[in-house]
Amino acid sequence: MNIEANSHYGLDKKAIDDLMESLDNEELENIHNIVKTIDSVQLAYFLSTSISDHREKLVGILDKHSLSNALVHVVPDLQVEIIETLGTENTAKLLMLLDVEDIVTIVKDLDRKSLENILNHLPSTTRKLVEELLSYPEESAGRLIHKDMVIAPYYWTIDQLTEFLCNYKKIPEKFYQVFIINSKLEPIGSVNLNKVISHSGDTIIKEIMDHDIKIIKTGIDQEEVARVFKDYSLLSAPVVNKRGKIIGVILIEDVIKVVQQETEEDVLKISGVSSKADINAPIHRTIIQRLPWLLFNLLAATVCSLVVGLFDDAIKSFVVLPIVMPIIASMSGNAGSQTVTLTIRAIATKYLTEQNANRILMKEFLIGLINGIILSTISLVVLVIRFHSFKVEIIFVVSMIMMSIIATFIGTFIPIMLHRLKSDPAVSSSILTSATTDILSAFIFLGLATIFLLNS
Repeated sequence: MNIEANSHYGLDKKAIDDLMESLDNEELENIHNIVKTIDSVQLAYFLSTSISDHREKLVGILDKHSLSNALVHVVPDLQVEIIETLGTENTAKLLMLLDVEDIVTIVKDLDRKSLENILNHLPSTTRKLVEELLSYPEESAGRLIHKDMVIAPYYWTIDQLTEFLCNYKKIPEKFYQVFIINSKLEPIGSVNLNKVISHSGDTIIKEIMDHDIKIIKTGIDQEEVARVFKDYSLLSAPVVNKRGKIIGVILIEDVIKVVQQETEEDVLKISGVSSKADINAPIHRTIIQRLPWLLFNLLAATVCSLVVGLFDDAIKSFVVLPIVMPIIASMSGNAGSQTVTLTIRAIATKYLTEQNANRILMKEFLIGLINGIILSTISLVVLVIRFHSFKVEIIFVVSMIMMSIIATFIGTFIPIMLHRLKSDPAVSSSILTSATTDILSAFIFLGLATIFLLNS
């Protein structure tokens, strides 16, 4: 099959332009025709990237099925905005068309009053299921549960199972395995659909089921769920309550979303931005989310400037010092950032543990030493050609090596300590490391210069 290299599944520019033009001209027939040619993900993309005027018009024009399916894929801040535009009753009517899991995805970020108002308009059965999933901690396995599942007792035959599948009215649209239970509703095995097809009708399920299943508890973190799915190449896994009874399943498509979500969160956290930050969020919320770490950076920069101010006599006497100092600060900052990123990844993937932490710290110490020697040697060539000051060159080399060691060590040490203190290392490791290396690089370089240049 020949597929063009530039083909993709996104909404192309022509469709976007046509839809925008039709909305501007209020051409309802054209709008409906265009919407029929795109899927719910593409429609959600348009809603998420369009201006508010186009978005409001389209929300008012779309039929319930199109809007409800698109609403699942819209970014959280816009979900809230669209719900506010629709009102409680109309939102509830849309949600009734969706699965319980999708309803939870949409309403989880609403304030308590709005959530209660919407839930009161839902059928009692649906409301109870939504409330059950929302009762689990955010970002836990419980929030990923699909209540629709296929289970069967271990003593059934293939014929009994097949008959059940043919007559079961609530069979899920997607399922990869039949989970086998005992008399206490505890999962004890699984049967893949290929085994159901390939074995004779009188075969007992217990004889062909896979006993090695990975059981997920509702309270574990969704990142841990993703790791289990990856390590064991799972397509689905049963979820049990505190008593060990099966209450639902987690599917691979949910885990893929978790991996993407966790990756985005870690990138945002490392940059000092809230994990809930979104480009479509209101200005006041964006400011509140970004300001705390900017204020911390301002404090760190102020401390660094005060440290530099302690050595004003040395700076006045040797103009070369402020010219050379940014090299050390920049290189140590980059070295620390590299190490922080690798350490956070190692912690997240469980490859950095208490057993190997000391070995990793020693390894980073040696890496810092070797890199410091290499980088200072390369930089020394430039300094020798430009400044012809032996003492400054020696101070630079010593400072560069020291800061390379310190930066790589700190870049490993800070995430490990934050993790041991039960704090997410992705949130503050990068900023703390950057602030520490900036301050120490100024203190060490200018301190050595004061001792060996000013006082000699």
